[in-house]
Amino acid sequence: MINGRPYWYLREMAWVAGKPQLASERYLGTADEIEALLDAREAAALPERTRHLAFGDVAAVWGLLQRLDVPGIIDAVVGARRADAGASVGTYPALAAANRGVERATRLAVEARKDPAGPV
Repeated sequence: MINGRPYWYLREMAWVAGKPQLASERYLGTADEIEALLDAREAAALPERTRHLAFGDVAAVWGLLQRLDVPGIIDAVVGARRADAGASVGTYPALAAANRGVERATRLAVEARKDPAGPV
């Protein structure tokens, strides 16, 4: 405290001949000066622009649908699937819900994106 105002110093102490002694001292400034320096440092660390990529969003939505057992509940209400069906009845609405949750594409847009070569 100097004249009733706090000033901040960074002090490094060392043991000399069995007693603590001041090894170095650096003046940091007042609390307002330190805050201004930290704000300037934080502003300099922020990027000018960012790019957001979708990664794992489909897996997250599908995992949530599986935990809630959405396909199983639909299958229990609707009944058994046809013998020639590739997936259960409940899987199709669950896939549509996942599509809406991730990309919000219409059914026609999903159809348009299909691989023209067909399934592998």
